[in-house]
Amino acid sequence: MTGDDLITDMNELCVAYAKAQVAHTLADLAADREERRKHLAHAEYWDSAVSNRYRTLTESVGAALPDPVTVESFLPVQPLPTGDIAIRARDERTRPVILRLSGTQALAVGAHLTAYAAIGLDRSGGKVAGALPPIGSAPPFLTTDQPAPAVNDDVTSTATRPDTY
Repeated sequence: MTGDDLITDMNELCVAYAKAQVAHTLADLAADREERRKHLAHAEYWDSAVSNRYRTLTESVGAALPDPVTVESFLPVQPLPTGDIAIRARDERTRPVILRLSGTQALAVGAHLTAYAAIGLDRSGGKVAGALPPIGSAPPFLTTDQPAPAVNDDVTSTATRPDTY
């Protein structure tokens, strides 16, 4: 089912509901019993149509939306030859679900997840800084011909710039 099909079904449901409401109102305003009976028959028909269309629409929307997913246990995140990133998962019926992100989107998602993790750790008393290596000693900054700079955790000290890069 396409998005246009869903919109069409929703519009048909709305039209049937409106016609049912009009028929109920006309029945309430009827001048005699015969006219009231005729409008109530129309209202009953449109009420039934609303129920049927609502049930059909509910089933269509449920079928169109993915079930909750779980991340694959083996290689859930894979770089693609196009430079995009694929995140693989499976829904409750074990159907594959693939979230495809551009490199920029993947970096943004990773940065946000890291930031949220840091906030969560900070609020629980943990610190991210202790788990991360100093920037100067992390590859690709460290070369084999250059010793690693000394790390000083004293916040008041000033960093010195190495003479060679």
